[in-house]
Amino acid sequence: MYKRQGHDCALELMQRPQRPTALFCFNDRMAMGAYDALRKLGLSIPDDVAVVGFDNQEIVAAQLYPALTTMQLPHYQMGRWAIDELLRLIGQGGPTAEPPVQHKMPCPLIERNSV
Repeated sequence: MYKRQGHDCALELMQRPQRPTALFCFNDRMAMGAYDALRKLGLSIPDDVAVVGFDNQEIVAAQLYPALTTMQLPHYQMGRWAIDELLRLIGQGGPTAEPPVQHKMPCPLIERNSV
């Protein structure tokens, strides 16, 4: 699904009169679809268009040609924080009317060859 959406969105963007020189994709699977669309249009990555993904699914990102630059999601830390927050809420007797908690985690850039 995401691959097809990335393909279709990239085709649409690249047919605008002022086409972008870079695409930042919602996730690596969408970036994979964007790669397909850019190749279909005869465009070179990264010479004509830079592409960046998000989540660092290594089975996708590192295997694309050129290898995809992407943002690394800290999956383990995200799960750990979610469990800690759930245990905190349970310790307080369950969910309360307090506003949702926002917690920012670093998502380092994994530089490869698509930019």
